[in-house]
Amino acid sequence: MKKPDWRVWIKDKEECGHWLNNYIGKKVLRKSEDESRLYLNKSNHNLNFANWVFEKHQDEIPKIFRDETFYDWIINIYYYAIYHSASALISREGYSSKNHSASLCFLIYYNYHLQNKISKEDVELVASSLNKEDIETLGNSKELRERASYDVHELFEKKLAEQIREKAVDFVNKIKMLLEEKSEEDKDNEKSKEKNEDNKEIIEINKEKKSKNSEEKKEEKDIKQGVNDEQK
Repeated sequence: MKKPDWRVWIKDKEECGHWLNNYIGKKVLRKSEDESRLYLNKSNHNLNFANWVFEKHQDEIPKIFRDETFYDWIINIYYYAIYHSASALISREGYSSKNHSASLCFLIYYNYHLQNKISKEDVELVASSLNKEDIETLGNSKELRERASYDVHELFEKKLAEQIREKAVDFVNKIKMLLEEKSEEDKDNEKSKEKNEDNKEIIEINKEKKSKNSEEKKEEKDIKQGVNDEQK
């Protein structure tokens, strides 16, 4: 069997759908309760911590650790924030995933191809947050992350951390907005459903009234007919 390749999934909706059905059939992706709020909380938790450590490099960390920096770990934490946000989007659709490639497949099929809610750049960002064991082909951002984990050049690490920080914040905010829109759509659908139910009830009541009126008119007509017959 071919290895999963998210770049192919972006180009080929049918191929992506084939992989998605395979993941669902093998229960790698399965129906579950909506835990999007929990995933978003994790995402915010990661963002807050990464931002806090990032700011500590301005004063406290140099005082305590001198020349040692932790930008490599900051980058990894930002990627966790990105992935948890993506998981929130999947959970909001009523699914949970057992591996990263299945998660990416779901996002590409539903949120990229069908709903057109996320961009190709968003997909690449999520892909770059995954482990190399889960996806064969990763974007440049992942390669940069691996370099940052081992590169001793502080300026390189700091610059990369700043770039990933901006992307992570923008992506998390975008997912929040999408989930809020989804909630509003659900509320509107619920209101529409209630309105339709009310309309059905009104229609039934009107039918009953009409039927009753018809019966009363028929009864009245029968009575008049009976009186006329007696008079004759």
